[in-house]
Amino acid sequence: MSSTGVRPVLYRDGTPVPFITAWSGEHMPSQPVAEVCRRGGTGLGFVDEQIHVDRQYGALWVRMPAVRTGQPELRAVHALRQRQAMSRLLCQMCGGPTVGIRDDERTLFLMGAAGGHPICEGERTSSPPVHPVCARLAVENCPRLRRGWAAALVSYTPVWGVQGVMYSPKTLEPEPDVSVSFMDARRLRWVLASRLLVTLEGVTAVNDLDALCEDSEFTEMV
Repeated sequence: MSSTGVRPVLYRDGTPVPFITAWSGEHMPSQPVAEVCRRGGTGLGFVDEQIHVDRQYGALWVRMPAVRTGQPELRAVHALRQRQAMSRLLCQMCGGPTVGIRDDERTLFLMGAAGGHPICEGERTSSPPVHPVCARLAVENCPRLRRGWAAALVSYTPVWGVQGVMYSPKTLEPEPDVSVSFMDARRLRWVLASRLLVTLEGVTAVNDLDALCEDSEFTEMV
């Protein structure tokens, strides 16, 4: 790993594969959920739960192999790598750290914005940060981003909550996906999380990725 934090991006058939992408060899096994009693009341758990592995941020997380085998499924996100990237501020493209690179300690975020909508102050996202050069690579290769993108340098990214499947406390049947704040302990107990969400604070829009890459001095790393 270089001092810039940028790592080589993985390619498959000439296409760059983001670090957070799920692969066909990483299909989720069955999730043996049950009602369990823990501090604070009853909630969702695994029959054979390992607390230090299955729970993070007070939430139960989906189980998913992390082997990066088979074929990349570019529309799917790997739950563990997304959580690692978001919690550690790793680049969603290469997996390298994005902190400590800029003198002002700000981090770049990139999102699809077909309608031209900018990234807003206080916006919540499950999309991890990205290095400037990796952002440019993503814009050049991702069909969604080619339809429009928004980027911003962000000063602070406090964790907000999780996205995942809510289970009925009465029937343990899965219900539609939800986003739940860590402040909502009652609902959080019944969610099987698959994404970590953060809030973006201190947002400054970025319109020129090329200029940002030149300032960053690591355009040769991918």
